[in-house]
Amino acid sequence: MVRARSGALPAVVALVAVLVSACGAAAPQTSREELFQEYVRSPHVKNDWLGGEGGTSADRIANFASRGTPTDLLSRLLSARPCDADPDCPPSGAAGQAVRDFAGSAGSVYERSVLVKRRSGSLELITLYVAHTSGRAPALVDSRGRTYTGGLDGFRHHNDLLSSDDMILTPAAITSVSGGGKVVAVSGHTATDRQPWLIGTTVVVLVLVLVLGAAIGARAARRRTAEVCP
Repeated sequence: MVRARSGALPAVVALVAVLVSACGAAAPQTSREELFQEYVRSPHVKNDWLGGEGGTSADRIANFASRGTPTDLLSRLLSARPCDADPDCPPSGAAGQAVRDFAGSAGSVYERSVLVKRRSGSLELITLYVAHTSGRAPALVDSRGRTYTGGLDGFRHHNDLLSSDDMILTPAAITSVSGGGKVVAVSGHTATDRQPWLIGTTVVVLVLVLVLGAAIGARAARRRTAEVCP
């Protein structure tokens, strides 16, 4: 019986290692520098209000170079823009209503572009609205009218616009409107936590292996007893 169990346990350990490895798989990683460079080079960025669409990569790079440094370009692309400078901001529909519900008449609203690299490799800019009002932490509102508190982490955890296979380029302090600050490239959605599933599966497998080992050991013991005492 001991031999059966000792042979089974290494198999369990190996299985656990495989499961842990699978659980640790992460979204494709792209650095902020690489993602920004892809934006600068690509003439096919959906909703690109800053660089437009079409033309060649060389023309796009030359156009951007004539308008300032890469730091200037990145700042202009990702900085929050006051809605009072845009007659279409906040928008009509659910997004505009959500902004008004949160900020009220005395609040301030900004629009912020976020660069998205989809799992397919395509690039696009999406617009989020940053709502500030007295006495409350700022919130994000998406184009569908969903409101998110908790900054970037809150948005990544709860949004249904992006997946964990998408990458985004955005200020880390996504609801800040003062400018500057750290820019990050992160997944568009937090990955699903598979840890409970991992633990549950491992426990079930371990119990089954030990039960099987005990059954095999008991059967072998009965055979030995039958041979000694016919």
